[in-house]
Amino acid sequence: MSDNLILKFDPNTIEHLGISLYSQLPSVLSELVSNSWDADAEKVTIEFIDNNPDKEIIYTDDGTGMTFDELNEKYLVIGRNRRVEISEKQSDKGRKFIGKKGLGKLSVFGICNIVEVISIKDGMKNHFCMDIEKVKNSKGGIYSPELLIAKNTVTSERRGTTIKLKKIRRKAPFELKNISISLSKKFLIFDEMKVSLIEKDKPNIEITNELKFNGLKQQFEWLFPDKKYNEFYEYWPDVKGKIFTTETPVKDTDMTGIYLTSRGKIVNNASFYGLRDNDQFHSYVTGYLEVDFIDNFDDDVISTDRHSLNWENDKTRELQEYLQTVIRKIGNEWKTKRSELKNDTIRDSKLLDIRTWRDSLPTYERELSDKIINPILENSNIDVEESSEIIGNIIDKFDNKTFKDYASKIADVSRPEDIPVLLKLMDDWKSIEAKQYRDLAFARIEVIKQFEDYINTNTREVPTLHNFLKKFSWLLDPRILEFRDEVTYTKLLKETYPDDKLDIKDRRIDFLCSNALGEILYVIEIKRSNFKVNKDALEQAYEYGAFLHHKYASTSGFSKVVCYVVGGEKSDDNLFKTKEKTYASSGEVFVKTYRELLEQSKEYHKEFIDTYNQYL
Repeated sequence: MSDNLILKFDPNTIEHLGISLYSQLPSVLSELVSNSWDADAEKVTIEFIDNNPDKEIIYTDDGTGMTFDELNEKYLVIGRNRRVEISEKQSDKGRKFIGKKGLGKLSVFGICNIVEVISIKDGMKNHFCMDIEKVKNSKGGIYSPELLIAKNTVTSERRGTTIKLKKIRRKAPFELKNISISLSKKFLIFDEMKVSLIEKDKPNIEITNELKFNGLKQQFEWLFPDKKYNEFYEYWPDVKGKIFTTETPVKDTDMTGIYLTSRGKIVNNASFYGLRDNDQFHSYVTGYLEVDFIDNFDDDVISTDRHSLNWENDKTRELQEYLQTVIRKIGNEWKTKRSELKNDTIRDSKLLDIRTWRDSLPTYERELSDKIINPILENSNIDVEESSEIIGNIIDKFDNKTFKDYASKIADVSRPEDIPVLLKLMDDWKSIEAKQYRDLAFARIEVIKQFEDYINTNTREVPTLHNFLKKFSWLLDPRILEFRDEVTYTKLLKETYPDDKLDIKDRRIDFLCSNALGEILYVIEIKRSNFKVNKDALEQAYEYGAFLHHKYASTSGFSKVVCYVVGGEKSDDNLFKTKEKTYASSGEVFVKTYRELLEQSKEYHKEFIDTYNQYL
């Protein structure tokens, strides 16, 4: 039996699995919380000490603690898989072990240089220190931590483990509220183990399972297990938890989607599991599903950082298909529930009984009414006031055969989310009346002719084309109704994060637009009519989109950001062509030439042009 503590390792392991993998404070603390859970702790305190610039964290639990031999043979062994090595499948209190890969002990070196460990068990106390620089400089993959007291010193102190993180490399102050929310997101165990965050002169924060949902106003919920989603999936009875939707879009982008947990700890961050995130529903849904059964798979499918499962495994692919089915069905049910709720609100507040009107229609007309009205009721960006106005106009005109014919064409050829806009524009333009239709045709064709003239004469970008496109934004995309000229990153940040500091170069965006439903945020970058759009212009637009998506769009209610770069020609460079195809297929960035815009406008307004030609 040795009188020294020994840490055996490959130096690269410390660097790659400690410092590199665990660079975020909540991730480090979550590994310590996992250890406390496995040690049957009932209470954990995390004290934050900020003596600027010196910072320290003291982590204490009342778990079973460790003897000198246990520290040597278990705690200081890197890569020890506790679940495989020990015969017991759970702790003395019946807790299923969370710790798995034996790498969590390295996590602390991701944020600090010195770690002290104090552990008390069976009336014996052990206290030692590890220095990351000495660990990395040790030879032969063996390092002896410094003993600060004699091994197994007799003590009357209560059992438990304290870990002191010293010489923390973090410069920013501790934000206890953010840390507590981050930890809450990572576990579902805080109803059984109390964890408190402490900092001098600040109120203590107790972490709860519900803390992650603070600020989210639940509207509808779905509880699991439920066989209606896919009773043929082998493990459906073992999928537990809750998915719910909110009254307004979820502002915290980390919470949009479904988390997966096993044994009370996350194994996959919030995600939609391969489904494209382009549905309104995705901005309103969150929740946690417990999939403990994955720990019984033959293969280890949990990644080291627990951010994502290995989805290349046959078993996880089956789970992914199940989750996709769940999300699709709940998304459809959510639309129906929102529709019914808005229907009832319109009936009670606006005295407009849509159901009674629909039921009075002949059977063959009910399908058309559903196609036209349901997208309005289901759309979360159209409030009760506007919905009742649009639907009221539809009901008033539904006896008109011309209106029904036109509405039928809209329902057949348009995306459901576009129908409310087209109906509203149809009413605004009075497009079913011949004279107004003719006048509008004349006006639009004159604009298109002027646009063509500008292109043919190689007009400068600024100010002529810039101002022209600002005035007639429908040339860029007929769905664009709201238009903002020359906005900067700083201005956008101040709208949503008044106290946020810009950590990247401030940029100016030519045009920032949206459609009438407020779902899509359009970024328009216009170049001279003789400019050849190249890779740099494409990347610039992509950077704009990325900034807006992460810093502005979700908090402003937009579910998608689309960027357009408009110029005279497209580069012949192969790398540009590849990137253009990739960005276009993802729906993020599109390159358009002025000539393409002209032809696009002519195609969109073909009926107007035909009408125009009839009156020449």
